[in-house]
Amino acid sequence: MAVFGRRVDIPGGQRRTVRQAVVLAASALGMRRSISVIVPDLSERGAKLQGRNLPAAGERLLINFGETGLLATVAWNARDECGIVFDRQLDTLGVAQLQREADWAKVMGVA
Repeated sequence: MAVFGRRVDIPGGQRRTVRQAVVLAASALGMRRSISVIVPDLSERGAKLQGRNLPAAGERLLINFGETGLLATVAWNARDECGIVFDRQLDTLGVAQLQREADWAKVMGVA
């Protein structure tokens, strides 16, 4: 199980869902700016983002993963990584779609 950051919304910092390892390019759109990010793992409830000048905890974002766009809130930020929580939980098909996009990036030599 891939983990990152310490959850503050659950006693003991344990997460409720298993993270799936992926490598996705995404855009994080905030109120003031847009950032290109890499998504190294995700679950139905959230994801980790890697990039420069990432938004602070509490900021709201629209994350675009290819054809999928999701609203999210930054849960934590540390150096060049942050964790986000999706406003609406992804279903199993949504996670599978993003994993297929990540697999396609590997085949194309992008990831």
